[in-house]
Amino acid sequence: MVRADGNMSAARDLMAQVLDLPPASVPDDARIGAFEAWDSLGHLRIMLAIEIELGRELDASETVEIECLADIADILASPS
Repeated sequence: MVRADGNMSAARDLMAQVLDLPPASVPDDARIGAFEAWDSLGHLRIMLAIEIELGRELDASETVEIECLADIADILASPS
């Protein structure tokens, strides 16, 4: 995926809202399994929030590629 630094803030806000955290507590290097709040249930909630934000379902390849905050920023920046 293409790095989308401009969307890191949007990705952080989405993740914070879904995981019920303040945005400042979501680190730039947040990654599933390494960021305590991003567990398997949190991952499902994040995927659903991304789908709602994009207005479409994610395909299987997109879903498995989302492993870190930068990946969320990338998918939010991609054309729908």
